[in-house]
Order: sequence, then structure tokens, then C-alpha cells
Amino acid sequence: RIKKKIAYGAPIQLTGEVRRDGSRRYVETETGVWMRSRDLAIAPLNSKLPRTPNAKDEKWVDVSIQRQTLTLYEGREAVFVTMVSTGKDGLGGPGKSHSTPRGTFRIRDKHVTTTMDSSVVGEEFELMDVPWVQYFKAGYALHAAYWHTEYGRPRSHGCINLSPLDAYRVFHWTEPSVPEPWHSVSA
Repeated sequence: RIKKKIAYGAPIQLTGEVRRDGSRRYVETETGVWMRSRDLAIAPLNSKLPRTPNAKDEKWVDVSIQRQTLTLYEGREAVFVTMVSTGKDGLGGPGKSHSTPRGTFRIRDKHVTTTMDSSVVGEEFELMDVPWVQYFKAGYALHAAYWHTEYGRPRSHGCINLSPLDAYRVFHWTEPSVPEPWHSVSA
């Protein structure tokens, strides 16, 4: 076995080959290196997606809470994949815990920057100038998180955290677009 260090968050192309060693599952990289699948955030092949888009070129976002990944699709073609940080309570009930809502949503509001806060006793916070915010349900949003770099691990209060660069890309790809020189838009 050869141990090679790979930078956290580095993209790794997989071949699709899988091996098991007892309860451990390994996947093969394009370079022939075998890695434990639990050490990776793996985006699924589009043939295994649960949803079929209505139109051939419909844009949609798939967020996997279990894999901590976000994939942008045009129809059934993946055009971008990245790691995210969703709610730190995993698949629990949003509103009762720090979980990310599950379901199908449309982007409701988009803000180039905004203040995000909570007045829940014992959970108070105020984050100024949070960039690339896209609300999809009540106070839940896709947004940049400049205060951490732990993408690929559950960490948020229920929002979907992206790196600032990835949040910028997703913000400008999704609809509705924010016209220049506006600061925000509602669907």
C-alpha cells in the first residue's frame, strides 16, 4: 500500500471500480490509487439520480446531505460539482434541529450580500455581509461561508454553505438572475 497525501477538497476523478476489504469499501482513482470511499465526498452518476428534469436543458441543483455535495445540472448532464456543508444535525427535522430541509424547492430570493442572524436563545449569531445568498425556504439558503473551510462536513445551522468561489459560481448560474447594478431579486 502506498500512502499519498492529497489536499483536502482536491477534485479526484474515479474510474467506477469498487473493491471491498471486509467492511471497508475502496474506490479506484483515474491514477490507479485506491481510496476508502468514506474519505471522499462522492457525487453520484446521473443515471442514479432520483429525479428526472422536465426539460432537456432545465437547470437544477442537487444537494446530497449524506454525501455533502452539490451538483449543478442542465437536464441530466452534470456541469459542476463541489463539496458543501449542510446542517450539523444531518437528516433530523429542520426547525427542531440544525438540519437542512429536504425536498424540491425553487430559489425565492437572491442577494449579492446580506446580514444573516438568529435570535434563538443560546444560538444567537449575526453575520454581516454574507455573500452570494440564495434563499430557497423560509430562512434557509445556499450561501458563501467565509468563516470556515470545512466543506464536505455537516456544520451549519441548516443552510447550505459553499466556499466563496463556489457560491459565486452557483449564484450566477441559477435563476432568477440579478440584473446589473441591482443588489437582490425576488422570484
